[in-house]
Order: sequence, then C-alpha cells, then structure tokens
Amino acid sequence: MHPFAIELDDRAVAFARDGQVSSIAPSAVWDGSTGQASGSNAWGALRKYPTATSTHHLGALLSQRTPSERTVGLVAAEWVRRLAADAPKSGESVWVGVPVRASQAGLGALLAIARSLSLPIDGFVDSAVATVAALGLERSAIVLELGLHHAAVTYVDHDGGQVRRRRTALSERGGLMSVYQGWLELVSTTMVKQTRFDPLHDAATEQQLFDSLAGWARAAAEENAVRAVLTQGAERFEVVLTSDQFAQAGQSVHREVVRLLHELRPAGAPLVLVLPAAVARLPGLQAGLEQFADCELLTVSDGFAAAAISRLDLPVRGNDDPVRLLRRLPLFETANAVEPLARGLLGPAAAANAAPSHLLLEGQVYSLSGPALVIGRAPVGPRTLTVSEGLAGVSRRHCTLATEGDELILVDHSVFGTFV
Repeated sequence: MHPFAIELDDRAVAFARDGQVSSIAPSAVWDGSTGQASGSNAWGALRKYPTATSTHHLGALLSQRTPSERTVGLVAAEWVRRLAADAPKSGESVWVGVPVRASQAGLGALLAIARSLSLPIDGFVDSAVATVAALGLERSAIVLELGLHHAAVTYVDHDGGQVRRRRTALSERGGLMSVYQGWLELVSTTMVKQTRFDPLHDAATEQQLFDSLAGWARAAAEENAVRAVLTQGAERFEVVLTSDQFAQAGQSVHREVVRLLHELRPAGAPLVLVLPAAVARLPGLQAGLEQFADCELLTVSDGFAAAAISRLDLPVRGNDDPVRLLRRLPLFETANAVEPLARGLLGPAAAANAAPSHLLLEGQVYSLSGPALVIGRAPVGPRTLTVSEGLAGVSRRHCTLATEGDELILVDHSVFGTFV
C-alpha cells in the first residue's frame, strides 16, 4: 500500500494519498488567547489579530534546538485540527516530506508530537529529492523552496537512475510574508497619496487589504495593471497598480532567491530550476531568473512533493526500526513520471523569441494583449493612447499596435513615419 504523505512546507502544508493532494493550507493558526480554538486556521485574521495568531511555529519547531512550549503546543494543536479532517486510514503508513531547514533536533521534536497524537511516522523524505524523482529528471536540478519566512534551494544530482541531495542554501531574509509586506506598503502608500485614505489605520481594512494582495498581484502579472479597490462602510477607494510596481515592492526577496540560486549553480552549468507555480507567478521574479541562461524552468503545483511521496513504494517500519530520513530516491520510470505545470528555457535566446507584452509611457503601463491599441495626438478607436499635443512628428492618428497570432504588428498611419 502506498503511504499517506505529509509535506511540511509552512507556506502550503499538504496531505496526500495515491498521488493526489487531499488537503493543503498555510501554517497560520490561532493561539487560543482570544477564544478561538488553538491551532485552527487563522490566515484570514493575521493582520486583524497579529498578537493572537502565529505563522512562525512550524518553522521554529523544525529549526530550533530547543523549541518553546508555545511552539510545541501550537504545532500539536494544528496537527490535531488537520488530522481530525484528514487522517491516515487504517493500515496506511505515514511518510513526511521535510524542507531544507528541518534539523535532526527539529525532526525529533516532530516525532514526539506525532507519538503524543498516536500518529506513527514511518520515515522522512527530503521534499526536493521527491520532487525531482517524480519529474523523472535525468540531469541535475535546483529546487526552490519559498516558505512563509525563509527561502531555500536544494541542489539535486542525478546518479545512475537515482537522484540525491548534494547541497542546500538557506536564507531567513526572504519568504512569502516579506513579499506580502512589500505589497502591503505599496498599496497603502499609493492609496494615501492618491485618495488620502490610509488602509492601515484600521485593522479591518488592513485585513481586507491583506486578503486581496495575492489576487491583485496575479491580475497585475497577467494584465500588466490592476484596479485595487477597498471599501470602508459606504465609501470606496480605488487606485491603479502596475505589474512593475508589484515587482519593485518584492524586489528584495527576488534578489535573495537569485543569490541563493547562484550560490548553488556551478558557473555556467545548464541545470533545471524547479519552482512552485505560485512562486513563479510572483510579479518580477521570472524576469530575474532570465539571467540563468540555458537553464530550463519547470513549475509544479503546491503539494507536489506530498503527492510524489504518496506514490512511492516505501517500506513499513518495524516496531524496533529507527525512523529514517531518505535523501536518495530512484527516478520515477518514464511512464510514471509526472509532467510539470509549465516548462520553458531561460536566457536571452528564449526572451528574443517572445513578443512584447506591454508598452510603457511616462510611468504608465499599457497591455498589448486584447483589442488593437491606436496611438496618436487625437486617436479614435476602442482602445487608444493619447500622447501630448505639440510633440514633433506625431500625427493625430499615428500608428496602431495589434497582436497577430504570437506576433505584435505595428501599422503605420502617419505622415512622417514610425521608427522602432
């Protein structure tokens, strides 16, 4: 029987069986101090009740030599809640996918919690190794892990039909919450400047803002700009934010991710970079990855390692056997290998084949997808871009930018011509 698998990525803790993720959620919980059940999901209350919620407990348990009683209690309470909704079946073995920051002491503390909950853990598997094995990659890869408060990378080597962990690099200066903080400051500062409304002045609107960040960033990345709207009572406040602004707000974390990748990549070696799709979609991150010329970029779903582990034929541990940590696994056979969500080649050669996606004028971004964009001093059409009167050589209806298949076409209507 295949195992029940748990992946300890605090950004997306996942449970899986038979190759399918059965539940997934960030490790953000109530601490029980304000009446809510300890260990229950608090993702929707982190900004409204910052002192009564926690996002650090799982990372602290796995990385600290002697975790505090509060840390142990919160992890135990979270597992009680999660297992009540999604528990191993009778006879199922339990294997746990572990992140880079998990230390021997941290895994020991986790085993103690599991025993107190009558959850027998048969073994641990390095999550990055499980990911590469499931993809069936026959060359070296670097797997990115972006937790709530850290970033890490693992170099996984291919060795005669097996993959194994070689090196890791970890930074406590990155993480999803740092990205969110940058976005939070971007939106609040822009709203104060343009509307005189400060969304951080009130806990309820701050939480409303936090809850909207991921959707706004995703829309900005896809459409190059997004209308960010917040409400307070009957009042409505709106600003337009561009993908470039979101990218700039998250730049410190992007730089740290790139630094970690450079730390592990042998100079000039063409590797495979494996990223969670949710991380790869962060505005501006993929542009920073283009410097890894000739490397292939693969994106996988959250919980991918848990799903991979749940498809493995792993041994059942005897009563007197030690709990093992596997850092070497056989490659999945080609017929059983799991396809990534997306793949592409990084570097100037790949970028040269891509059609332009947007136009930038005086700090404003205009999407080049959708209906044609007519440009001039007094353009007419369903989508127009009006440039300043008196600009030398620009006609009233100067040119049109339109997409044709995968290409961008410029149609010239002017007297003096258009130069690109």
